[in-house]
Amino acid sequence: MNKHQKPVLTGQRFKTRKRDEKEKFEPTVFRDTLVQGLNEAGDDLEAVAKFLDSTGSRLDYRRYADTLFDILVAGSMLAPGGTRIDDGDKTKMTNHCVFSANEDHETIRNYAQVFNKLIRRYKYLEKAFEDEMKKALQPHLLSSFLKHGWQKKMPTLLPLL
Repeated sequence: MNKHQKPVLTGQRFKTRKRDEKEKFEPTVFRDTLVQGLNEAGDDLEAVAKFLDSTGSRLDYRRYADTLFDILVAGSMLAPGGTRIDDGDKTKMTNHCVFSANEDHETIRNYAQVFNKLIRRYKYLEKAFEDEMKKALQPHLLSSFLKHGWQKKMPTLLPLL
């Protein structure tokens, strides 16, 4: 009944298997890092694209793809229903997003190029981007997106992708 432990040599290490090591899912940390870098990139969308390209090796875009596209489309993480989670805190929001973009064709085309560069570089983001666009087109989310001028930007953005 009583199990006796076997003697262990000193200096022996217990190895943990990689499958047993679980990373915490922390989208808020991802958001803070991404928003800070986007805000530091300035107003140049080329600098934003370079930042996103270089950060992809450090941040886990595969794991946080929904959060990534929420930030690039809406400027912050989206709550269920389409509202921004951090609407009051300006340090957790970025102005480098489609919602904050001007409604002219040239600006929307530049944002589409940023999305295309990101998806070409990280091919696994293609499915997550499609899901984000489907989410943006859902009727119950469109009402909150309409106040950001999304209905004028969407027809310009989608054909460019």
